[in-house]
Amino acid sequence: MGSIEKVDTSQEERIDPSKESFETDEDIPENVTEMEESQITWEGADPDVMKDKEVVNILLIGQDRREGESRQRSDSMILVTINKETKKLSMTSFMRDLYVQIPGYSDNRLNAAYAFGGMSLLDETLQKNFGISVDGNVEVDFEGFVGCIDTLGGVDITLNQAEAAYLNDPSLKEGANHLNGEQALRYSRIRSVGNADYERTERQRRVLTAVFDKFKNADIATIMNTVNSLIPYLTTDMSTSQILGYALEVFQTGARSVDSYRVPVDGGYTPAVIRGMMVLVPDLKVNQDYLKNQLYGN
Repeated sequence: MGSIEKVDTSQEERIDPSKESFETDEDIPENVTEMEESQITWEGADPDVMKDKEVVNILLIGQDRREGESRQRSDSMILVTINKETKKLSMTSFMRDLYVQIPGYSDNRLNAAYAFGGMSLLDETLQKNFGISVDGNVEVDFEGFVGCIDTLGGVDITLNQAEAAYLNDPSLKEGANHLNGEQALRYSRIRSVGNADYERTERQRRVLTAVFDKFKNADIATIMNTVNSLIPYLTTDMSTSQILGYALEVFQTGARSVDSYRVPVDGGYTPAVIRGMMVLVPDLKVNQDYLKNQLYGN
């Protein structure tokens, strides 16, 4: 493996707005309301940015990009928050079907922001809609995800009966399992079992929590060596020293667990069809307050 793949976000190419695209859905449930763009008032957009020197936000971006391919829509977006004051670690999934305002483009699904303008545009979109300030970005494609999990020696995950049946792997069963990289990737991408994308994002957070649990009792030297071994699989706008510095801050919190959240929060969105897309229209103020309380509150 080579060294870290560094991105200069100030130089990221953005597509011409005239070439932006909308991913329409063919199978739309009858009970989902069709809305016009003009019906959305965007009350709460452009809020005050949540900023605290004791809070660090790192955005993890997963995408299905093969070598040589152009940047794709982000498959997953998970904000890892280190609150140095409260000694709290948390992960917040931003669902890819969130309908948001994308600076410089038409309103669209959140995952379109990454395809249109990379890390910088995705960060700007989260800030415009939710008031979140991102301190650093880490992107990993599916191959890199597999490499990371295999480098870590796999992860321990408990499967329910439906998940085990869906994976259809003779080495996996209902209950406790040890997953390698390929198995963890397949598990993280399950969407047709349970509550669709809501549970898919939860599974992704479970895998990251399993990684944390594996090393929460390790000494600092082991943690630094482990992080160093993962760096070649990552694309990021941070330097190696910055990444190691944040790993040290995680260690210094002494946290024994990771809190898990999702945006939009229950009761804070409306399922709708807009431009032929099945989307989640967020109540921006409700979700902003939720993020402020969970990530920045005491």
